[in-house]
Amino acid sequence: MDNSSREPIDSSRISDQPALRSASGTIWVVAGGLFLVVIAAVLAAIISSGGPAVSYAITTIAVAAALYLVLLIARFAIRPGRTRLWVMAGSMIGMAIVALIGLVVCVGAASAGA
Repeated sequence: MDNSSREPIDSSRISDQPALRSASGTIWVVAGGLFLVVIAAVLAAIISSGGPAVSYAITTIAVAAALYLVLLIARFAIRPGRTRLWVMAGSMIGMAIVALIGLVVCVGAASAGA
């Protein structure tokens, strides 16, 4: 089969990265787990200090953990391929966004309550 008519892969495009084309998904599970531990550790410090930010910190941990659960479910429930890897990457990005927003809200609540 002649592949000369196909465009070469442009490695500068984010969707052409090997991690989003051919990976098994294990790296997303490991990286997501480590990220969740870091998020939980920071937010646990906020929870242990008490104050008005506690409920926001608990909510942030719960949502981040739910997104990690989506990542795990995708790893084992979706067939290997781009769809599974995109769902896993999206879950990881979602965890990062939730953590950032949650931390900003916690800092805002702590400074408003002080």
